Amino acid sequence: MSKRTISSIISFILLSLNAFSAQISFFTPTLSDYKSSGWTLSLGVSGLGGAHAQFVDELLLANTSTASIDTVYSGTWTPDGGIHLTGGIGKIFVVKRPLLADRVTVAVTGSRRSISETFHGRIAEPTMQTDAIGLPIDSSITGAGQSVNLGIHCAGLRAFTLSQDVFIELGIGATFRYDFVSDFEFSSSTPLYLSEDAGVDPESAMSPYSASFEILAGAGIMMWRGRYLRIQLGADLLQLAPINSTSKLPWLVGNYRPYRVMLHWDLFGLKPPKLAGSCAAPTHSEKAKELFGKDMRKKPKKRKKKRG
Repeated sequence: MSKRTISSIISFILLSLNAFSAQISFFTPTLSDYKSSGWTLSLGVSGLGGAHAQFVDELLLANTSTASIDTVYSGTWTPDGGIHLTGGIGKIFVVKRPLLADRVTVAVTGSRRSISETFHGRIAEPTMQTDAIGLPIDSSITGAGQSVNLGIHCAGLRAFTLSQDVFIELGIGATFRYDFVSDFEFSSSTPLYLSEDAGVDPESAMSPYSASFEILAGAGIMMWRGRYLRIQLGADLLQLAPINSTSKLPWLVGNYRPYRVMLHWDLFGLKPPKLAGSCAAPTHSEKAKELFGKDMRKKPKKRKKKRG
């Protein structure tokens, strides 16, 4: 995805949100009896987009002794990414006077992340395989990796009303992720291992940190006042760390787009009840001072009786 395409998507979303900014928010009635902030509980699945699409890869090195280019390996990778259960918890805030977003969310999610990549192609010596007459044949090597992924997500959302109880939503957010408890398995004969001769160490080059902008889309329903059920799709729109305009995350050999599909349960609490007061103002208030001021305390003048 090019930078121009990403800019067009962001501009379209912002213009769409701005076009509806003058309307009353779907959540405005909630503010009359319920707090403007609540809890959101999430459960769904996440994975790496494009984790089932083959791609061609090769490593070429300059041979200084022969002044030629040597092929270290050349072939096709077949990735197989997993889809894992994802859960999260966060806070949701209803904007009282929405301009673009009518809600802001901050949440923490946790999930596994895994993928295996199988290489099929030619690998240079010393691991090159040959047939009975000495001709090189293709080799198949598999590398695999998995980790526990923790993410912090912040997003601005805008709802578009379909009916009294149903709405759709769009949003833009930012996320920061960290992969820990990582486990990567590489065979000594894999092209990844051979690439270390070129000064590339795949395991050390993979940072456990990543950050990105993401796009969000979904729909929701008001179950009852202060209780909303939403389904939402989120996918990376632009990688910030490492910077990558294709929005794909370099993980193992290939580049993949992280995504998630989540079911959100938004819970808003009731406002504390207002204390019932007397209709009359307290005796220490300004109104009371006016009501029982000096003018009211003056004795009425006696009227002179007229003589008949």
